[in-house]
Amino acid sequence: MEDVKMNGNKSADVIETSPETTTTTTTTTNNTMTSKENTTTTATESTPLETLPSSNIVTVTENSATILYNNQNEVFYNPVQEFNRDMSILMIKLFIEERKKESLERGKPFKKVRILEALAATGLRSIRYAKEIGEDLDYILANDILQDAVDSIKKNRAYNNVPEERIHPNLGDATMVMMENRSHSKQYDVVDVDPYGAPTPFLDSAVQAVADGGLLCVTATDTSVLCGSYPEACFHKYQSVPVHRAGYCHEMGLRILLHSIEQHANRYKRHIVPLLSLSVDFYVRVFVRVYSSPLEAKKALSKMANIFSCIGCGSFHIQPTGVVKEEGNSIKYKVPLLNKEVGSHCAHCTKQYQFAGPFWAKRIHNVDFCKQALSFLEKNPTTFNTSRRMYGVLTSVIDELPDQMFYFKSDHFTHTLHLSTPSSAIIKSAILNGGYKVSSSHVLPSIKTDAPFEFLWDIFRTYAKENPPKNLGPDSPAHHILSKEPKHKIDFTKHPLAKGEHPDVPKYFPNPKENWGPGSRAGKSASSTATANKKRSSDDANIESKKTRNQNKKKKDAATTNCIYFIHNKCFKGDKCEYIHSKPCDTTTESNTTTTPATTETTATNTTVDK
Repeated sequence: MEDVKMNGNKSADVIETSPETTTTTTTTTNNTMTSKENTTTTATESTPLETLPSSNIVTVTENSATILYNNQNEVFYNPVQEFNRDMSILMIKLFIEERKKESLERGKPFKKVRILEALAATGLRSIRYAKEIGEDLDYILANDILQDAVDSIKKNRAYNNVPEERIHPNLGDATMVMMENRSHSKQYDVVDVDPYGAPTPFLDSAVQAVADGGLLCVTATDTSVLCGSYPEACFHKYQSVPVHRAGYCHEMGLRILLHSIEQHANRYKRHIVPLLSLSVDFYVRVFVRVYSSPLEAKKALSKMANIFSCIGCGSFHIQPTGVVKEEGNSIKYKVPLLNKEVGSHCAHCTKQYQFAGPFWAKRIHNVDFCKQALSFLEKNPTTFNTSRRMYGVLTSVIDELPDQMFYFKSDHFTHTLHLSTPSSAIIKSAILNGGYKVSSSHVLPSIKTDAPFEFLWDIFRTYAKENPPKNLGPDSPAHHILSKEPKHKIDFTKHPLAKGEHPDVPKYFPNPKENWGPGSRAGKSASSTATANKKRSSDDANIESKKTRNQNKKKKDAATTNCIYFIHNKCFKGDKCEYIHSKPCDTTTESNTTTTPATTETTATNTTVDK
């Protein structure tokens, strides 16, 4: 075992109590929280310490771990993230089983797994790893940049009866700690990076600190950036541009994150193999194995793609960044030709394309690995508090078409064509009856298919004959699409697989609680909170003042005002529009991407937080 230098106290802090102590205990069950207050005169049986501090103590119990908080503690706990921690434990357990098999196949003895948690906060995740992963775990390096967090890890380690050699608290900058452990002899089998915001500041060191074939677990909570609200922020963080306002933005965000991890790994002649990639709640979480292979790193050229997405109807074309051809023992790398179907304007609605990317274009899940996870949950249904949700999400992952990129919301096509929306079973039946494959996505109830857009639009052209839309503008996408006759015979007969392979398994769950989300950034004291409240009150007063100033202002006269939607070819009202339909001579039509000041974006820092 490697000696770990600790920049804090050498022994665990002793927690003392007095007869007047009031302890508030909070227990999480199935992502809900129940609280009870009781007067405590002695420590609980689970505590190895005889006493607690004289101030009020809040204890939060999540599965096997109980964490101590002071009422004024600056470290934050979010029960919504219990699903994240449960899934992480399951993935690490299965990864260890895979490592055992691989060691046996190579004829080498299995070495216990070492884990590095780069941003440990209170140590909740590390303590759960230590108590729930099993005897195949060697130790966990629980790192944080704040001394208060390191002290908290020590207290919680002692309170949960975890041996000192099992969890090593460490005070340090996450990036520097991972860089110090990038040599082959020091690399960790599992590296977990779970920051507040974007993980990009930590990826370069993380892909070096994980051992060959090791598991890298990464969380990103800046989903507004990944999903296209701030393209400039996404580009400078992830070196990629997302499609603006795409219905499939959450899968796009997943693929952008995987692209970023792969790019960092490629710099060191390494590459990734995704095991599971999830977009759930308010964050993205991916589990990838990292391998060293200069040859596979070169093949990354063909693992990425860009997208041409129509701003009118949402039809898109995928453009690979490169082509790799293997002929015998020779491998040729080529620059691809432009997709033949891509013209200057969309063939379906005549509108222009957005160009976005690059992003990960290969599989985002290992289906066999996910089936092993399902099998574990079936055999151990009570291991996790969120087992029911885990089972539903993993089932939807397995049902998802593995080689098809991006999904559509059920109302995507009907919204474009101004039609009433049929049930998703009717749409999926038409696709299946046409000989194509279809599934939903783990992100939300949707349509993911290998059917071409010409066939998909024909489904709704046929549907529109029985349910015609009204008041279509002559230049609207709906008018251009519905003016064409269907080329395919569409059969809406109900198909037995229209509801999926596992229709009885609940896959999509409501938000676990009101106002759920990543929570506030840790590190705010009472004084800073008071300052923030004062500023908020001032902002509210300014808003009210602005409303008062503007309430008597006249609206623009429609008879003398140009229609902004017509200028950008997006007005569907036609002759019924009350504004002027004429384009100024100096107006140029561009993508409908709106630039928003980047001051509102979420910024990743080396911040202590249990999200």
